[in-house]
Parts: sequence; structure tokens; C-alpha cells
Amino acid sequence: MLVGMPLLQVLDRLGCGGIILSTGGQVLAVNAGAQRILQETFGLADPEVASLDGEGREFVKRLLRRGRTRIHLDEDSWILMEREGRRPLIMNATPVPVLSEDGPHTVLMLLDLDAAPQTNRIALERIFRLTPTESRLATMLANGATLAEAAEVQAVSVATARTQLKAIFAKTHTHRQAELVMLISRLSALPW
Repeated sequence: MLVGMPLLQVLDRLGCGGIILSTGGQVLAVNAGAQRILQETFGLADPEVASLDGEGREFVKRLLRRGRTRIHLDEDSWILMEREGRRPLIMNATPVPVLSEDGPHTVLMLLDLDAAPQTNRIALERIFRLTPTESRLATMLANGATLAEAAEVQAVSVATARTQLKAIFAKTHTHRQAELVMLISRLSALPW
């Protein structure tokens, strides 16, 4: 398994925050997604976010205290953290053995249920041969817009948007908006 920055970069691409802890609970590395989540959760200033590597143990402890269950560093743990006025934050703690180092590390994966995954529209166009207009419509629908809302944003009639949606269904081999949304959400991990 990838440990360190390569793993954190993969988690960032998947839209997840990632924190790597030593066996003693010291923060070894933090990705941009985790920095954003910690900044929003605790109102951290940019210098505080920059100092998370190596000094972020207290912030991780504060984050863990928000969970309903305790974390177990020696087994896979799932923790749900309620947030006022927002959807919960989900944390997964997974022990990862590291060769030639003292003891296993723990990878904390943070999933912000309020964060919308970013879709690479260019990838949609290349993979499925969508037009730029079709990829915009598909992305808006995947981000929760109704067909009427997407039509209004694109300054077209609902009938025109419906025709574009039929073309999108044909090109993506989907038949319903729910299938299209699921497909696009799975593609959000593609590189930009």
C-alpha cells in the first residue's frame, strides 16, 4: 500500500481528506483535503494549517472528540462526526504496516458529505464523446441541479435540455438521471 504523500495525493484526487499518524499519534503528513476540513471545522488561519504536519496532534484529538465512538489504532474504525448545520463528517482510521520503520502508521481518511466532487468535464467529453454543452449539463445534474435549473443556467428551454439529456444517456449507456449521476460521481477521481 502507498504510504505518505502518494497515498495522500490519491485521497485528494478522490475528494477525501487524509492524515497519516505515527504509532504515537504524531501527525506525519496531511493532504489539502484534510487541511480544508480542519480549517473549516476549527476556523484555523493559514499559518496554523501550514503547521499541521508534525504539530497537528491537538487538532486531530479535537476532531476525534467530536465522534460518537472511539478510534482503535490497531483495527479499521469508522467514526461519524456530527456538525452543526451541516451533514456529518465521516472518518475512517486504517492501520498500515510500514516496512523498515517502527510500528504501523494509521491513515485517517476524512469524507466531507457536504463537499461536491469535482468532475473533469474534459474527461467526460473525451471518454464519452460528449459535446461541451452536454458535459456542462451532465455535470450540473451530477451536482444536484434539476433539469429545469440546468436549462435556465444554460439559457435553453427545458425541451432542449431534455433532448441534450437523451443524447447524454445514449453516449454514456445510461437510461435515468440517477444512473448518470452515479456514473459521473465515479469519474470524479479522474485526473484534471
